[in-house]
Amino acid sequence: MNLIKYVPRRVRLSPFDDMNRLFNLMYSFPTAGELVPRSWTPAFDIRETENQLIFDSALPGMNKKDIEVTIHDGVLTVTGEFEDREIKEDDQVHSAELRRGKFSRSFALPTEVDEAKVDALYKNGILTITLNKVTPIEEQKRRISVK
Repeated sequence: MNLIKYVPRRVRLSPFDDMNRLFNLMYSFPTAGELVPRSWTPAFDIRETENQLIFDSALPGMNKKDIEVTIHDGVLTVTGEFEDREIKEDDQVHSAELRRGKFSRSFALPTEVDEAKVDALYKNGILTITLNKVTPIEEQKRRISVK
């Protein structure tokens, strides 16, 4: 039995709508046994406390060594790569929905942070990045005498 994506019917706009829908169905999904590399982007929860910015992302199944966290000029970047699983030639693949391949996410930070004190912890499939805010130094007014 083949699975077919359900698409709710809508008001018919032209006599070619059904044909367009059929072509879209045929070319938008990989056929059985075909592996189509898909790019993906992990979701992040971003929290702000009085003294910190905290970024959380679920990256289950990744190795710690495959995750890279960088910060430069107020931009936090997280990159990584899921290793491809080996599929034998005689395996018949019915569905390939697991994430694989490279990803990259960049975030412009809304406030100044101490770039030397960034903590990244990967535990139980959750990546937590903690950045300490820098309190802005108020510029002092200096009175200049007019000569």
